Amino acid sequence: MALTFFKTPRNKQFNYRPVYYDKKKEEREKREKAALEEDTDDYAAALRERLNMRWKRTAGSRSRKASNQRIFVILIVMVALLYLIYIF
Repeated sequence: MALTFFKTPRNKQFNYRPVYYDKKKEEREKREKAALEEDTDDYAAALRERLNMRWKRTAGSRSRKASNQRIFVILIVMVALLYLIYIF
């Protein structure tokens, strides 16, 4: 039997299984469920939900487009400055 003064810690084990989340699938299923439940007479709430979903879809593309335009303008300004520096 060996005497030890220091115990080495063991690795901790976790049972973590990542969950795959498909945002488009969730939205599609929500729309299908709403279409099947046409019994509701709350037209304003349904319209608000549709507009909200449409706004969420287009908001990402707008910000991406603005970001790409900003990068393009910055590159043009940098090229112009480099051109002026090396010519003069």
